[in-house]
Amino acid sequence: MRLEQIYGIIAKEGFTDIALQEINDYIKDIQNGKEDFPRFNLSEHAGLSKGGAPLIGASIIACYAAASLAASCKAEGREGGPANWEIDERQEQLIEQWAKASNLWEDNSEQFLIEEFGPMIAQGAEAKVYYKEGDTSVIT
Repeated sequence: MRLEQIYGIIAKEGFTDIALQEINDYIKDIQNGKEDFPRFNLSEHAGLSKGGAPLIGASIIACYAAASLAASCKAEGREGGPANWEIDERQEQLIEQWAKASNLWEDNSEQFLIEEFGPMIAQGAEAKVYYKEGDTSVIT
């Protein structure tokens, strides 16, 4: 029920200080074992807790976007669910809004990564791979 309350605040008011505080309180309770994140299994939950607040916050917002789009597809006159690209696009928008409101957003992150780790040599669903000539590491 608590997650739905957070979703309600975001839907009504956006990422206000109150919404961000509710998300942060929920994150602390997940990390302290007082709350579960119901959409994830045990190993995913452990990964969220280990990943820290930014990963949990982004996951909450991504799930909000998916739930929001899934609910809207049930509106009268619309058949079927949203396409995956619609969900992905909405998740990206909401995660960016949340990250900016939480002061976690870097406008020039791609340029920073290239300068720090070299050019991107490959990318996949959730990873970008960078390699700098002469460095013994590959960064993903």
